[in-house]
Amino acid sequence: MPQTPAIPPLVSGGIMLTYRCTNACKHCLYRCSPSHDDVFMTEERIDETFAALATEPSLYGVHIAGGEATMNWDRLLYSIDSARRHGIDIDYLETNAYWCKDEATTIEGFGQLKEAGLRAVLISASLFHNEFTPLAQTRMAIRVARNTFGRGGVLVWTEDVLALMEQHLDDRKTHPLRKSCEQIGLSESDVWLVHNYLTPGGRAAEKLANGCRRVSPDRFTGDACGQTMQGTHHFHIDPHGNLFTGKCPGISVASVDCLHPEIDTDRFPVYTTLAAEGPTGVWQRFAPDFTPDPEGYIGKCHFCLELRKYLRENGEYEEFRPDEFYR
Repeated sequence: MPQTPAIPPLVSGGIMLTYRCTNACKHCLYRCSPSHDDVFMTEERIDETFAALATEPSLYGVHIAGGEATMNWDRLLYSIDSARRHGIDIDYLETNAYWCKDEATTIEGFGQLKEAGLRAVLISASLFHNEFTPLAQTRMAIRVARNTFGRGGVLVWTEDVLALMEQHLDDRKTHPLRKSCEQIGLSESDVWLVHNYLTPGGRAAEKLANGCRRVSPDRFTGDACGQTMQGTHHFHIDPHGNLFTGKCPGISVASVDCLHPEIDTDRFPVYTTLAAEGPTGVWQRFAPDFTPDPEGYIGKCHFCLELRKYLRENGEYEEFRPDEFYR
């Protein structure tokens, strides 16, 4: 099996200050949750992260994310300042607006972020977030943010889902996903069409599989993941310094201590096998006794997630990290 090439230069991505979040959204690729420990990226690790990114020749910007980064306001402000000191452009901060409880608090908060040097925010607007945050609160956050940063400084993810919720849902309430789908006239599987950015991995593979077409893992034979795993246009660095590429959380061979290590089969056997052969190669080589779900899987990432969870319970693999992802 050929050795996986080094990770290409990083282009654009997110800095996850924490896995802790006020929400446990059903679509969360990184499986963030309020049940995670109150662990945030340390100031030292923040500085190390931006210092490492400052050496990347192709990097054009990053965003700050979580979890929910605003759960530790001081650490969030420190990260904005650290990025400035290291010459890294912050494209935006992601927030679910849980902290926007009233207009005065919201005005003060966005004002502090702007004064610290933040130029834009991304405010989450989805049926998943509406399980935790009333639409009226999301709308207020968008309005105040636009007054603070200008219309061009506010990204709503996504505008079309926001319009759908405004049309059909009581904005004073939160709605369980099943209820909001019922009121809008969606089936359970329709949420994949309405939120067409979803990945069939992370929590979505567990919580949003009902009604979706499933296939046997044999269908993934020969479907290598190398090209995807080498993707650096949407990388993430977590609070422990782990680097995730290609929207593949929970498996990492690099960190801010060395963003471009040599990747060999002995040290990272699952990662290199995924890159060369895909999850069926991992199944055959490392988990021949794994019994696939007879109903099948909604995608290759779903099958890979279940394989990795099985392997992690039955062996030690350095590339399976961090613990938060597998809880």
